Amino acid sequence: MTLNYQAIQAAVNQEGNASGFARLMQAFKALGVTHYDYLVAEGVYRYYDVNSSIDLPMNGVPKPVTAVSDAAKIKAAVRGAQAGQFDFERFCELAGEAGVPMWETNLVNKTVTYFDGLHQPLLVEPIPGL
Repeated sequence: MTLNYQAIQAAVNQEGNASGFARLMQAFKALGVTHYDYLVAEGVYRYYDVNSSIDLPMNGVPKPVTAVSDAAKIKAAVRGAQAGQFDFERFCELAGEAGVPMWETNLVNKTVTYFDGLHQPLLVEPIPGL
């Protein structure tokens, strides 16, 4: 199975907001996605299956990333996003301000990991409903 841009895009378009995240993760699993990274400065998603990867911009908007990482800031941003307080673009701004150049959503481990500039985990969140 190879990753299919159109199928991934269709699944994303059906999500709506953060409340549909678990449903989106289930759709990704059905499409063969094992994990994906979001690269904040580039505004790009990198999806992986067992054999390949594909970069897709989708709703990504490049945002600057501060050099100093702050676990409390990213935790506050995640909580706000989970509560529906702001959109994805604002979340990416806050992630950049927290010094998070990327996060990984792992559908096998059922976690989202937010990394600092040295690729050390700042925050690991479980994916509910997966």
